[in-house]
Amino acid sequence: MQTLSEDKMVLNTLLKKVFVRKVIAIALLLSTSTSQAIANTINYYIEEVALQQYNKRVLQMALEHIELAGTKLNAISDKMTREQAFMRMDAGEIDIMWLNTSQELEDRFIPVRIPMFKGLMSYRVLMIRQGNEQRFVGIGNFSQFKDLKAGVGRFWTTTKVFKAEGINSVLTTKTPNLYPMLEGGRFDYIPRGVMEIAPELKKYSNLPLALETTLLLHLPTAVYPFVSKSNPKLAALVEEGMLKAIDSGEFDAYFKTTNQYQDTMKIISQYKWKVIPINNSLLPKSTPLSDSKLWVDFSQYLQ
Repeated sequence: MQTLSEDKMVLNTLLKKVFVRKVIAIALLLSTSTSQAIANTINYYIEEVALQQYNKRVLQMALEHIELAGTKLNAISDKMTREQAFMRMDAGEIDIMWLNTSQELEDRFIPVRIPMFKGLMSYRVLMIRQGNEQRFVGIGNFSQFKDLKAGVGRFWTTTKVFKAEGINSVLTTKTPNLYPMLEGGRFDYIPRGVMEIAPELKKYSNLPLALETTLLLHLPTAVYPFVSKSNPKLAALVEEGMLKAIDSGEFDAYFKTTNQYQDTMKIISQYKWKVIPINNSLLPKSTPLSDSKLWVDFSQYLQ
């Protein structure tokens, strides 16, 4: 016959087995429910029509790298203001949208801190008046540069940075007014994204405007995927998937097929540039500026 002590040992063993089975069952249940929550549908909203295809493809790529390629992506096509979109993000009706980062946005939503265009818009060239090239000769540092006069839109993020850094600027509420104002000598230049200037010079070909070919402004900015705070698991998975896509080389390969990258390279690769670094005091301190794989590298085209 078993002793009382032996009976207790058998009972304890049985209880442990039952407990382990319950833990495993609960874990499997949680895993399944989490997977289903992510795998059903992701509602996304893209403000800029020109970025619809690119942003969606990068999101698909991220999901493929975490084996969630079957997830349904539902584009929210309703016309709305930015604040209306933000309210729907707050409510969890929109899961993800893509925005130029700021501390205010990072406090309100969950940032996936991987720049969608590898910081391409961090670089600005100068649109100037034809024949005024001599005005920029000898400019080699920020102190010399900030005394030039910029023409900027009143509500641009760039304008806020220029004001914070003491850069001499003339403001207008209507961006199309900048080009005839530049022709008329109201200021020395308009700062434009490298991908923006070629189509704008073509659009305003009736005006004597030109690209300044020696100075390249570096004003760090980043457009991230932002995720509703109601879905932190999705934010973690998108970040994981995007990093895997970058490490595999797939992200860069696709990025380099975009018009934005190719239009930028047509200009950048033609000249040797002096970089004028401009501190962006609006950029959150958590921006991963030191992670070189996340940013474009123009070093071979710099003086």
